Amino acid sequence: MFEFHGWATIRQNPADSDQEQLDIIIQKIQLKITEFAWGSGLLSLNAANGSYYLHVGGFTNRKGDEAAEIVELYQWIGEIAPGSYGLLYTRDDDNMEGFDNEFRVQVLSRGRLEDQRDPFLSPYFPVIEDHADSRKSE
Repeated sequence: MFEFHGWATIRQNPADSDQEQLDIIIQKIQLKITEFAWGSGLLSLNAANGSYYLHVGGFTNRKGDEAAEIVELYQWIGEIAPGSYGLLYTRDDDNMEGFDNEFRVQVLSRGRLEDQRDPFLSPYFPVIEDHADSRKSE
C-alpha cells in the first residue's frame, strides 16, 4: 500500500508577495490540479484569511500515478512560488530500497523539495503497529 499526507502554504516568495502575482500563481496551480485524474484521495487548494494552502492525502493499493504526480506538483510549486513551504509524508510498504518500514518526508522550502527521514512515526513497526508475529504471542 502507498500512503500519502501533505500540506503546503502557497507564497510567491520568501519576502512580501505581490497579490496580483500570487493570484496568477494560484490560477496556475488550480489549472494544474484539474489535469490530474484521481479516482480517490484528497487534492485541494483552499483559501483562508488571505492565504492559500494545498492539502493532499490518500491511500492507494500500489505506488502509482498519484505518487509521481504529487511529488511533481510539490516540485513545480517550489519553482513557480519559491516562498511556499510544507511537508509531504509518504509510506510505501512495497519499497525495494529499504524504506518499506518507514515514512519519508518531502520538505518544501525556499523553492526546493528535499527528501528526509521521518523521526516521529518511523519505523512503522513497532512505532505504529506491532508485527503480525508479535500479536500471535499475546
